[in-house]
Amino acid sequence: MPNPAPLSGCIPILCTPFHEDGSLDLPGLAREIEYVLGEGASGVAALAIASEGYKLTEAERDAVAETVIATVAERVPVVISADGAGTEPALDRARRAVACGADALMVLPPSFVKPGAADLADYYTAIATAVDVPLIVQDAPQLTGVAMTTALWADLAKQTSTLRYVKVEGTPQGEVISGAVAAGEGRLAVFCGWGGLSILDALERGAAGSMPAPNFTRLFAEVQDRYARGDHDAAEAYFAAELPFLLWTMQSVDHSVAAAKEEFRRRGIFASAHQRRPAARLDAIARGQLARFLDRRLRTP
Repeated sequence: MPNPAPLSGCIPILCTPFHEDGSLDLPGLAREIEYVLGEGASGVAALAIASEGYKLTEAERDAVAETVIATVAERVPVVISADGAGTEPALDRARRAVACGADALMVLPPSFVKPGAADLADYYTAIATAVDVPLIVQDAPQLTGVAMTTALWADLAKQTSTLRYVKVEGTPQGEVISGAVAAGEGRLAVFCGWGGLSILDALERGAAGSMPAPNFTRLFAEVQDRYARGDHDAAEAYFAAELPFLLWTMQSVDHSVAAAKEEFRRRGIFASAHQRRPAARLDAIARGQLARFLDRRLRTP
């Protein structure tokens, strides 16, 4: 049965580990899950953009979903990305993810053919009415080229029983988060995306949590915990200490994935930091910068 717990807090986007030959490393994925749970994750998300989900076959997607759900074993909610270039492939992925035991689905809009407002409404309504778990609309206009509005999300939340969350990736996020919370009239909860760079602003505006890279799980869990306890200065100071490395990783999605995978390799969680191609390759200077960040990070208890 799907986990009924509301989604909140730090829900990291899991990396999908590969061996050097590009094959899936499912034991490494299981170790990653145990690590982020130990770091304070209140849920986990898989098969997203930063999971390299778009580089997986359909059979591999199912294998990853099954591994994540079995490893988590109902300790926290599991979010599985399920979207597609059209409604039918998105519906197929959504139904398969729910059959595997996903507690919620995160859904990007189709972007190969840019949809208008009516097509977006049809797409999300079809998925929301086909499954019985909550949906998270993933708004990432800088990656998809698809613009959505808070009014659209509010209408969908009114018209469906499952569309209940939005992950805001676009920048600046502040007014979009405030607008979604207000327009949702209690039906929509909002998560801070794009690496969590705007987490302090997002929390002030009523965000439910963040969905950062997995190697920053403790950072975002701690920031939100301190903020929720009313110690905003401590939350800001804790965040500021990690901000240089976080900013470095968020130069691009591939920087973020490369950094997380290399950190997990050095921690002994992943056997390899391999990314499937195509992927942006770090040059010698960037590799040196990453090594220095990780040297300092791994020296800190």
